[in-house]
Amino acid sequence: MNTEIDSCKGKGVGGFAREFLTHPFGPLLLPFNVILNTVEMLARPLSLALRLFGNLYAGELFFILIALLPWWAQVVPGVGWAIFHILVVTLQAFIFMVLTIVYLSMAYEQH
Repeated sequence: MNTEIDSCKGKGVGGFAREFLTHPFGPLLLPFNVILNTVEMLARPLSLALRLFGNLYAGELFFILIALLPWWAQVVPGVGWAIFHILVVTLQAFIFMVLTIVYLSMAYEQH
């Protein structure tokens, strides 16, 4: 996901540069605009990546913890967690899809 490229496609290079340099404080506070917009552009993909990593890591960690139980106690929690994990993965896919659509629509939005 590269919203900067999509923003350049939707607004043109001049429109993207104007928004990058002047939004949100106007042209007088150009250094602050550049800093804020740079942080914003780095934070979006980083936050999505960390959220995905955290969800995957936590899910697999539970499978490992269940596997550490004695063999006779693994079946019920293993099946229960597997079913719950499938539901969580579906929900996470929906959340990532919605966030990607929101970020791409924000890239084309005129301020």
